[in-house]
Amino acid sequence: MNTDLSGQRAELYALLDKEAPEIVSRRSGWERVVPLADGAVVLVLSLSQDKASVYVKPEGPDGARLLRDHQDTLARRLKVTPGHGSGQAEKGYWYRKDNPKACFTIRRQWPEAIRWFRAQHATYYKAFAELEDIR
Repeated sequence: MNTDLSGQRAELYALLDKEAPEIVSRRSGWERVVPLADGAVVLVLSLSQDKASVYVKPEGPDGARLLRDHQDTLARRLKVTPGHGSGQAEKGYWYRKDNPKACFTIRRQWPEAIRWFRAQHATYYKAFAELEDIR
């Protein structure tokens, strides 16, 4: 059992890899990145000391255009605002959701973090897959 923060985060991500094989991701520092919409955007899975988060980042101009052109549809399907009012979208954090009951520093919350990441992955994957049908 790790007691340092980076070790705990790595341990939880290893457990996520084992328990959620449907989430095919690559590492990006402290985060995991999942390509969506043929790689035009990525879903970022992030663990911090006080919460777990997911958000979408564009990968280049095509991704930015996709997010702009389908803001309303995505907001409806994801049940979250794009993030313009909070400044989150301008920082590159589109459609951000946080779960304060799933932080990696409290080991008993790990099952909730994994459950929540799986649920969010399914929701975001479906929303972007349905967009591909209308593009």
